[in-house]
Parts: sequence; structure tokens; C-alpha cells
Amino acid sequence: MSSHSKATLVQIPEPSGQQQTLPTESSARIPDEELRIEFCTPADAERIAEGNYLTFPSTFFDRVEPLSLRPPHAIRIARLAKRILPSLSDPRIKWIKAIHTPSSAVLGIACWTAPNAPLHLHLRRDAIAPHAFDWQAKMGWSDDQVDDMWSSVSHVEWNVRSEQNDAVRRSVVGDVPHWHLASLFTWPRWQGRGVGKKLLMWAIEQADENVPSTPMFLESAPTARAVYMHFGFVECGKVAMVRWGPGDVSDKVERERRKRLEEEGR
Repeated sequence: MSSHSKATLVQIPEPSGQQQTLPTESSARIPDEELRIEFCTPADAERIAEGNYLTFPSTFFDRVEPLSLRPPHAIRIARLAKRILPSLSDPRIKWIKAIHTPSSAVLGIACWTAPNAPLHLHLRRDAIAPHAFDWQAKMGWSDDQVDDMWSSVSHVEWNVRSEQNDAVRRSVVGDVPHWHLASLFTWPRWQGRGVGKKLLMWAIEQADENVPSTPMFLESAPTARAVYMHFGFVECGKVAMVRWGPGDVSDKVERERRKRLEEEGR
């Protein structure tokens, strides 16, 4: 492969009106020595909240934070930052940031749930409860404070859907410890430069240090599935993808994937 080529795109049907995320052109990729990974700290909470609103599509937030509930943007950022805050000091949650070494700019952020964490999305409202991460007590939040930070979020579109996604995850990995990608985004100026790959490889390298490799799980937008497939992830649900290891695909998951694709006529 030449220095200016790109990886062969995994061909999957494109959702109507949407375009697949393309592999990074080698000529556009930031040199590896100019990117480093660091752990986020509580001081990054507002930066993470701002990045979410800047990089995720407005159609997503129109569902999750409907206009009928939506406060001014500064309040939205403050509330999301507050919801994120306890996870930034929990050792079971690995918020990482890709830093451009020459400029010290933060280019992208990912959140990985470590294998020793509960199988419970830490961004669900009930994640603060004792049966999950028990953050309400640790943060000293009153019920009124919790109500306020969630008052602009649709319970059905976020909490119920997240609970359903966790149920799918449990049906795939069971009680097996695994890495879970809860969030990954790159600031627009730096998209298509290999930042996302750097954030993804941080966890893949740790997973593959073990024999057998530690499983990995994520929920992907339809437009990003092809990119994740390049790293060994396979579809196991409408948005779910799993990686059992380099070149190691679970027969059960593969059968389920093929059956679903046949049912969808793909």
C-alpha cells in the first residue's frame, strides 16, 4: 500500500440519505509521534460536554433533549458536565483524550468502561444508584439536584434506550469482563486525521495483551460500522458490535448476525 493510499472500505449497505465514514487517507493522518493519549480529569467535564454537543448530530439531541425541555445552551452544557463529573474520578471509567503534541490541543475524547465495571452504562440516570456506581451518595447530591440535572433529557429516549442497549450487551457478553466504548468523538477541525483510530487502539492494545483477548463492545451509528469492522468488530444487533479478539469471531454471534441480515433482506 502506498503512503498516500487508504484502507479498503468494508462494503455494507448505506442507510438512506447517509454516507459511510471513510478510512483515513494516509496523507491526511497526523504522524503518530504528534499524538499522545492522556487520561481526562474532572477539569475536563465541561470540555467533554461541549464536545458532545458540537460533534454529535442535531437529530440525536432533538430526540434525547427535545426542544420542549431544552434550556439555554450554557445550561445544557453545565448539566451534562455535572452528570459526567463523577465518572471522571472513578477508576472503572477510563475517559481518555488525544492531544496534539506540537500544539497541546485536545483533538478528541473517548470513554471506555473497564472490564471490572458493572454492566451498566454510567451515563444512565440510575447509574448513580447504590446497585450501580453509587455516585449520588459519593457526590452528596440531593434528589432535587439530580432531578434538575436530568430535567432537559427525555427519559424514554435516553434512559430507556440505554437500558435496552445494556440488555443487548448482556445477551452478547453475559458475565464476561469486557471493554465498553461509551463515547468517542473528534473535534470537527481534526476529523479524518486518524484521531479516532488512536482513541480506539488505546483500548484494543490493552484488550489484546491478554490471552485470550478481552472482549470489546460498542454501539455504533450506521455510518460508522464499516470503520469498526476494520478493527475486528462484528454486528450483533441493530446498533451493537462486538470484538472477541484479533481474527476471532464468536460462532454464535456470527450466526445471529447473518440471520438478522437475512431477515432484513441484506
